[in-house]
Amino acid sequence: MVIVTVLSTLALSYLISGEIAIVSEDIAKRNFREKYDGTNAELTRLESFLGRIEQIVETSSSVTELQNNFKTWTSFQPQQLDSLVTWQHLSALENLEPLPAITTLQDTILPLNTEGHFFSVVKKQSFLVPVQKGYVWRNKLTLVTPKKDSLFLGYDIALKDLQKYFTNVDSKSASYAYVFNKEGLCILHPDEKLLGKSVFSFNSITPKDTVGITTGTEKAVVVKSEYLELDVIRYLQPLKLKQASWYIAVSSPKNISEENVTKIRQYTFLIYGISTMLLVFVFYFFNRRIKNQYIEKERLLKEKNNLIVQNQISEKESTFLQLQQLKEQINPHFLFNALNALYMLIDINKEKSKVFALKLSKLYRYFISPPTNNITPVEKELALLNEYIYLQQTRFNKSLVVVILGDEHAVKNYYIPFLALQSLVENAIKHNEVTKTKPLTITVTLKEDGIEVVNNYQPIAKLQESNHFGIDYLKHIYKFYNVTNFTNYQKNKQYICFLPYIVVK
Repeated sequence: MVIVTVLSTLALSYLISGEIAIVSEDIAKRNFREKYDGTNAELTRLESFLGRIEQIVETSSSVTELQNNFKTWTSFQPQQLDSLVTWQHLSALENLEPLPAITTLQDTILPLNTEGHFFSVVKKQSFLVPVQKGYVWRNKLTLVTPKKDSLFLGYDIALKDLQKYFTNVDSKSASYAYVFNKEGLCILHPDEKLLGKSVFSFNSITPKDTVGITTGTEKAVVVKSEYLELDVIRYLQPLKLKQASWYIAVSSPKNISEENVTKIRQYTFLIYGISTMLLVFVFYFFNRRIKNQYIEKERLLKEKNNLIVQNQISEKESTFLQLQQLKEQINPHFLFNALNALYMLIDINKEKSKVFALKLSKLYRYFISPPTNNITPVEKELALLNEYIYLQQTRFNKSLVVVILGDEHAVKNYYIPFLALQSLVENAIKHNEVTKTKPLTITVTLKEDGIEVVNNYQPIAKLQESNHFGIDYLKHIYKFYNVTNFTNYQKNKQYICFLPYIVVK
């Protein structure tokens, strides 16, 4: 028995280790997709202003009308853009300061065409301009009037302001991203000091890494982060912008996902370690008691005394009861059933046994980490209940049916007593028949004022002794929080329990 337990522990450790890489990459991929979509959407929105300005130009029939239309349009922009975008109103002179080749992002020259329009847009530009305090992202239109006069219109965005803007938009993400152009110039980075510098000089990315990659290519690379100074999982992809050829690199800390799996492994080892020690103790105690019984039996047989025989029977009964009590104390019924189910499942379905083991470890981690106030959000209780149902249905199959009704999202932030749902489902399984001919159906209904748990009442032929600890625990919690509408009763062959929500002030 001990050898089987040790071998099971080693096998489970191996299975968990194999899942670390998969879980880590899955979390990093989700972080990358969220960060990529959010960043691309915001930059596309900022870039689209140039197209809207071009539409204003096409609908204006004079310089004065263009000035008024542009001023009116900018006045209706969201207030949050005031600290980000600097609008460059109509001017006839262009700042001709020389720009290094590395700062040019896009320079589109259009054919001169004034047919049907007062102005003709001859050039659309999107480039980075070095200024005294860093760089600005300049988006500009060059216009020509029927008199061949050149005019300029557009807007500037300082990279420092752009960095602050994205910090506010994405302040809670565990990952971080930086944006750069094809020459390597850093446009966005959580470290403001790196803006305007070449990412090839402070990062492991090289110009070759940007060659041949396309949108949709999601290839993860584990590298050392220059910003976090730890190992990260990095994704690199081009952004979907019309006027700029930019790339985004998203990095997620590798140890975040590994910490979760490591905790699962630690709790699994703890459970198996405690179980092993308890099994050794029971085995030793059982052998000792059997030996004593054998000696006592020999003595009673030799004396051939009816009174001694009667004492022998009494001693056997007492020993059996003591052993049963000890087993109940140190080996919870559910843990034995779960471990036996896992043991049999490993040979039948290895993939399902992995899921079973992970769910069991998560369940016991939840059990040994109660909240200080003994209440917890409905969302966590429902998640625990789903894990518990999965383990029990592995044992009972179709004999146990649990249905959850209602909008889980609407009640996820309400509170109920810790382990309330699990306790009620466990009591239903413990005190009712659960067979193919008499399946047990438990319905959990999420209502506006509480949760109703109903099961068909089909008590087992031989009722188990119960100290009503679960119900008394729930009554005590509700009494502490001055909630009076907690109820439990049996009616029309159904057992019904209503758990009202607890308001946390």
